[in-house]
Amino acid sequence: MDGIKYLIESKFNKELRAHFKSESRQGSYAEFPESLNPEIKAILLQQGITKLYAHQYDAFQKIAQNQSTLIVSRTASGKTLSFFLPIINEYLLSDQPFSVLLLYPTKALSRDQESTFGRLMEVVRKSGRLGTFDGDTPADERERIRRSADFIITNPDMLHSGILPNHNRKWRSFLGRLRYIVVDEVHIYRGAFGSHVANIFKRLERVCALHGSSPAFVCSSATIGNPAKHARILFSREFEVVDYDSSPQPGKDFYFINPPLESGLGHALYRKGTASASIPLIREAARRKIRTICFCRARQEVERLCRAVTEDYPELKSVVQPYRGGLLPSERRTLERDFASGRITAIITTNALELGIDIGDLDLCILSGHPGTVASFWQQAGRVGRKGRSPVIVYIAKDRPIDQYLVHHPDFITSAPVEQALLNPDNPYILLQHLPCAAQEHPLGETEQGFDPAVYAEALSVLKNDKTIVPYHGSYRYALQDYPARGVNIRGMTDYNVEIYRGTEVIGELDPIGARGTLYKDAIYQHLGRKYISLELDLDKKLCRVDPIDVDYYTEAVWEGRVDLIESEEIHLLNGGRLEFGIIRVNKQPKLYKKIRERTFENIGYGPITLPAFEYETTGFSITAPKEWTFALEAVNKLFTGAAYYGLSYIMRHASTVFCMSDIKDINTDISLYEAEPGQWRSALYLYDTIEGGVGYAERIFERIEDVLRFCMDILERCECSSGCPSCIPPLPPGVDSSELEDFLIETDAAVQCARSLLSSLLDKRIQIPEVTVSKTPLAHRSPPPEDLERMRIGRKLSRAARILRDKRERLH
Repeated sequence: MDGIKYLIESKFNKELRAHFKSESRQGSYAEFPESLNPEIKAILLQQGITKLYAHQYDAFQKIAQNQSTLIVSRTASGKTLSFFLPIINEYLLSDQPFSVLLLYPTKALSRDQESTFGRLMEVVRKSGRLGTFDGDTPADERERIRRSADFIITNPDMLHSGILPNHNRKWRSFLGRLRYIVVDEVHIYRGAFGSHVANIFKRLERVCALHGSSPAFVCSSATIGNPAKHARILFSREFEVVDYDSSPQPGKDFYFINPPLESGLGHALYRKGTASASIPLIREAARRKIRTICFCRARQEVERLCRAVTEDYPELKSVVQPYRGGLLPSERRTLERDFASGRITAIITTNALELGIDIGDLDLCILSGHPGTVASFWQQAGRVGRKGRSPVIVYIAKDRPIDQYLVHHPDFITSAPVEQALLNPDNPYILLQHLPCAAQEHPLGETEQGFDPAVYAEALSVLKNDKTIVPYHGSYRYALQDYPARGVNIRGMTDYNVEIYRGTEVIGELDPIGARGTLYKDAIYQHLGRKYISLELDLDKKLCRVDPIDVDYYTEAVWEGRVDLIESEEIHLLNGGRLEFGIIRVNKQPKLYKKIRERTFENIGYGPITLPAFEYETTGFSITAPKEWTFALEAVNKLFTGAAYYGLSYIMRHASTVFCMSDIKDINTDISLYEAEPGQWRSALYLYDTIEGGVGYAERIFERIEDVLRFCMDILERCECSSGCPSCIPPLPPGVDSSELEDFLIETDAAVQCARSLLSSLLDKRIQIPEVTVSKTPLAHRSPPPEDLERMRIGRKLSRAARILRDKRERLH
């Protein structure tokens, strides 16, 4: 690793903003429990495990008493052994075999755990009692698992759509003997996904009670700010919590790199992309056979970076590979197997590999931009150094407000409290999807354990009124002819995916909302390092046809939206400003796409997108500026208020993610008109959850609005730019596209100065007239061409037009 450290410290010396090393830590150990089965003890000794970590011993004692237990510790701290050891020990000592359900958030993680458990159980003599039941399991294997398995590994999706609806016919024996439900990576179950899964667990406990079992929950989680409260809301029960980490930790070298600023046209500065640092690092690591993982935020970013790393370096194509969601199961497993075995040296991935999949011993982790939360930062950084060697973690900042804040304040990562996970099981939109599923599984009563009585009563009334459920022997049964679980997509806002075809071969899939912004006609879609052009997107037939293409650009959709606050729930006044929380109606539609050149990121063309909009309702709030501030600025320039709303909209969307453990895709901001008085319309800034029905992100930001606004002001004050940039607020006046700016060669700091003025008014009740500067780059003076040359040019145009018309007449006649 010394070579990589030297490369970072020498090649990126000017861009290096911080270098620190976390101290190594000795582990705290405990002897094996006296009740540990001798066969298991022998297996552990064969693997070189002679003692347990102290937290593993503590978890063993709690789980052995059949208590619902939550284990909270960092990556590579032995959480899997913590929960599996006491369960399999009890299984071997029990006179009557019981069943165990092991739930993992992804199929990849569940398949990885199957191999881990399988090796242990095979030696112990019960190998035939384990099986993985998910969408990739063949039909005959499914039947064997239902009939004979005591340990079943699955995911929430299959539990929701495959196990619970068929509990009476196919799962009676398994559920009737169920003693433990193991749920790994509990911190993942937040937002809309977590709200769906919370309702699935309520349905699971309800079905278990019907079959006479009352299982304990055993859960593990990475470090979050509210683990006990989060588990209590997710499972509707109290937990015994083991929230310390006694495993040894190697020292880790952290490097924070900020790519340099470059001069563009005129006075504007732009920052180089993260690829300017990640590409040479990955290439050098691959050359030195240093096992590397690089995390990116988006699927297509993964594909673009992998293509850039291997371009002109054909020897790297076999050892550097992309990994992301949307890959086919066979492709995903091949990549996991090849990376774990060492055939692949470096893997470029989304957060799909953030979880605890065993991908071998890694030494270098590159974070291409902030992953969204402090918890995710540590989770990704924890993927390296799992075998005790000192690894290197490189964080490369993007040109976004949070990234720039972190690269200049590395202590925020090391000292700030980890965010709190949010979910809302009583979200009406989500609850009304799961109650019909529960009614189909078993008729609903007037009250049901685990559901909030007031919310449940109202939801029951709605379902009775629309005839979804009807009375049945003192309860209510599902009355419709369809299969309700099929209509519920627990990971998104739709219940199906669009399949992507190359000829007759399916190469991937995407949800229809994502497809609108990724697979529109003429879009460039990247898959496993190859580029494809979208020929046709048919949302009705749920398919997209693509063909391979070789171009040096990629495409990005430009969206238009309209938002309205249709129902007010709470109003908060802030130094003359007005904040109103309630129900927001959102209309979103992609209108056009931009072609962006790979290396220079310049816009080289546009095209229309003709796809229907989608509408939904969610929760959010509006911010209207103080009247005194508005009148004062409009008296100087009526454009100032629009520039202020635009600037605050941009920076607030990025800053808000720090306060509610959300991804930037979970929150959106917009500027829209509202009727302040009859016939008088004014602008307002809206912030809302992008998830239908809302899950509490906007509500949390509404509650902490002053902290959020002060954080925005801090970012503005500390940014090193002079007239605005993507690190604080891009210097684009509202309603003006960047291409028009390039045409006029005008640059202004209006957005930054006006947003700073609005923040001062909201936070300190201070009216500060912004001092806006405008820079103009004069166009080069061109002399008019001589008259004879001009006449010749006009003559050529007329001759060309005459020829085109003559050819057209000949074709027609």
